[in-house]
Amino acid sequence: MQPALHPYAGCYAGESAASAEVMVADGGVTVRFGRGSRGRLELPAASPDVFRQGSMIARFHRNAAGEVTGFSYSDPLLRGLRFARRA
Repeated sequence: MQPALHPYAGCYAGESAASAEVMVADGGVTVRFGRGSRGRLELPAASPDVFRQGSMIARFHRNAAGEVTGFSYSDPLLRGLRFARRA
C-alpha cells in the first residue's frame, strides 16, 4: 500500500444511511458505494486530497491534526454528498 494514499483507506458513513468503502488503488483510490455493491469507481489523484475521473470527484477533508475525517463526492447527478469516516 502506498504510504501517501493509506490515510484515505477506510469505511465511511454518508447521509441517508449511505455508506462507502475507500481502498487504495494504483495512483489513486477506488470507492465502492453501498453495502454489497460490486461496482467500484476508480479515481486517480488529481491534487492533494482530490481524486477525479472526468466529472466524478472525491474531495477528502482533514481535521486540525491532519487526519482524514471524511470526503465529499460529486458527479453530474450528485453534488457534495458528504461521508464521515467511521470510528
